[in-house]
Amino acid sequence: MPCDTDAVSPREIPATDSTKPTATPLGLYLHFPFCPARCPYCAFYFVVGEREARDPYVSALESEIERMARDPRFAGREVATIYFGGGTPSLLEPAAVDSLLRRVHDAFPVGTAEVTLESNPDGLTEERLAGYRTAGVNRLTLGWQSFDADRLRALGRTHSVDDNVRSRQLARAAGFENVAVDLMFGLPGQSVSDWRREIEAAAKLGPDHVSAYELTMEEGTRFFRRRGELALPDEDARAEMFELAAEVLKEAGIERYEISNFARSGHECRHNRNTWRSGDNLGIGASAASHVANTRWTNVRDLRGYMDRIAAGRPVAEPPEVLDEETWAAEDLYLGLRTVEGIDADARLARIPADARQRLRSKLDAALENGWLNRDGPGFRLTRRGLLLADSVFEEILV
Repeated sequence: MPCDTDAVSPREIPATDSTKPTATPLGLYLHFPFCPARCPYCAFYFVVGEREARDPYVSALESEIERMARDPRFAGREVATIYFGGGTPSLLEPAAVDSLLRRVHDAFPVGTAEVTLESNPDGLTEERLAGYRTAGVNRLTLGWQSFDADRLRALGRTHSVDDNVRSRQLARAAGFENVAVDLMFGLPGQSVSDWRREIEAAAKLGPDHVSAYELTMEEGTRFFRRRGELALPDEDARAEMFELAAEVLKEAGIERYEISNFARSGHECRHNRNTWRSGDNLGIGASAASHVANTRWTNVRDLRGYMDRIAAGRPVAEPPEVLDEETWAAEDLYLGLRTVEGIDADARLARIPADARQRLRSKLDAALENGWLNRDGPGFRLTRRGLLLADSVFEEILV
């Protein structure tokens, strides 16, 4: 949505039956948009440089945390997960992470929370990582992306393959028992055998969690503008890469639990699971997204604009979107079907009007007939074919 200087603050949105505060736990996301370089595939909001703005931005985050803790839909709710995303959150000094987490604990009840920090593999030291652990971070995500030097350069990454290896060693030495890594496939010039070598190299290093994402051409990125020039793998090769990731990781004891996510038992990402189970999330920071029940909104996508609004006591959110009952249910089905466990569709559809229930039920029945879904009582799950064609399946459900 476009930035609107008269945007309504989330706390000013009148509560409806679906947006009243609840006692369910909350996921908290903090966006740190600063990056050392501009990656040609990335469509997230980020800024390069702007070092002088980092400390004022952290102060603005702290102010927004305090502000949102007074929102009647969030006040008093237990925070179950905290996620530092970006951008490059590992550019944050440990003292800044400590300050932000203290502010969260002062503002909200916090249980035995999963606290994740995304990190680039370069620039890490055991001392820095130990500082994050002392601050309260207990889950580290390393943005490895590739185990090929040429592909890392093509992706605009500032780290090396050696940095990948070193970052895992440093994380373990600093006491992290939950280390996640990000990898990408379907890259320019990448063959199936190339991907096998890369995913095997990653698995041998013993991560607890792997996110394996297919490269997508996101509008507004350099790759999107150059998409006609890039030698991308064809559809069959990408499908083979998708299945190969599951095969190799399963052999290493890392099982798929969502379309693109794999974990050792007990190391699934609780923050993302909350999203796939349609839990509420509060986003803090420039461009951060939030949703409560069927209402969602995004903060202004502008670093200086965000900080100026916080300093002036003005709303930082763009106008909210309120989903109707049928659209809300369809999105819940889409999110639940992303997971291996699937979703109890009967229970979800029982909460919407009969005519909407019938339309969504017809779409699920069509997906069953196409071989995209399996049904086990009230539960629906993607089949192997459905996993490969997931985008098409979800498009049918959401349209």
